[in-house]
Amino acid sequence: MSARLLRCCAFATGLMIVGGLAQAQTFRAIQPIAVPDAQTRDAILTGQQLRGPSIPGLRQVPRELIENSVRKIYSAFNTPEFRQYLSERFYDPDRFIDAVGQKVPREARLRVISINSANTVSQQLVKDERGRDVSESLVMVVIKAQMEFTTTQGFQRREGESEIVLRFREKPR
Repeated sequence: MSARLLRCCAFATGLMIVGGLAQAQTFRAIQPIAVPDAQTRDAILTGQQLRGPSIPGLRQVPRELIENSVRKIYSAFNTPEFRQYLSERFYDPDRFIDAVGQKVPREARLRVISINSANTVSQQLVKDERGRDVSESLVMVVIKAQMEFTTTQGFQRREGESEIVLRFREKPR
């Protein structure tokens, strides 16, 4: 009887091991982590070091222009127009738009509470789509905003702080 019990336990243990190996084959493929390009990465690092005063020698983008741009982008959130505000350098914009569509309530809106800081962290001459020389400025902006939406539990709001990099292009002076 004990030999029979021992064989049953060994068989059951073998099934558990084989079952465990079968489950291990269902792992997903490794997805690379998106990394910003060198210019954006340098601008972010510079902005993190400053977080207050601007870089000497850079012409600051006017605060009014930055605030208008932020409000325009945040008001377009969760609408079809939002995609036009994502840079061509933005990693996998379709995936981002799909995630917003799936995880954010349809009537959700972002409301800007305050724009805490806005610093021009990089400026350089580049060619635009038509081959003309333009001055490109990267501006790091810290924004306090809240998402507002209604659920079965009533009106909801979620407050948070975001740090975004805006790219402005203009004719050089």
